[in-house]
Amino acid sequence: MLGSKIDKVELAAVLEDHRKWLESGGEEGARADLSNCDLSGYNLQQANFEKANLEGINLHRTNLRTANFKGANLKNAGMEEADLQWSIFLRADLRDASLGGASLHFADFSNADLSGARMQNVFLHNAYFWEATLARADLKGASFRFTDMNSANLNGATLKGAVIAATKMINADLSESDLSNSEITMSNFEKATLRNSKLNHAYLLKTTFHMADLRGADFNDSKAEAVDFSDARFS
Repeated sequence: MLGSKIDKVELAAVLEDHRKWLESGGEEGARADLSNCDLSGYNLQQANFEKANLEGINLHRTNLRTANFKGANLKNAGMEEADLQWSIFLRADLRDASLGGASLHFADFSNADLSGARMQNVFLHNAYFWEATLARADLKGASFRFTDMNSANLNGATLKGAVIAATKMINADLSESDLSNSEITMSNFEKATLRNSKLNHAYLLKTTFHMADLRGADFNDSKAEAVDFSDARFS
């Protein structure tokens, strides 16, 4: 089924077998394997893909609101402009996945692996990334609002031009990250690591970097208003 457009009848059968597999602990049915299949544009709201093999799947502009992807394999998945609001990606593998322009409001990516993911211009309002891995992820132009990134790994991530508002980055690792030209307001970077990060031309307002590690960080031509750098480490 490499690159094939699976029809809705076949898909329903696959998901039914998958439901039986999950509920029986593998005794009945079969684990869903939709790797490299094309489900673009489908309405899959509330679908259950927990632990499914979805590597390389095409979910471009698919409605996946409230879908369950817990522990699913989504490596190299194409999810551009998909509606992923309220979806659950707990412990999912999204390495090198493409989510550019996707709507991720209230989505839960806690403990998920998004290393190398392409997430340009995504909407992350009220999304959860607690202890998620986003190393080398491309988040250029992303919109963060009330987003929880506590203890997330964003080492080497690109957030150039991102808008980050009322977001929690407590204990997050943003070493070597690019936050240049970003707008950061009313956010919390307490105890975060931003060693050798780029914040040049950034605008910082009412944000705390209390006890953050800022050694080697570049604040050249940035503007900071009412920012808390208490006990932060610069050298």
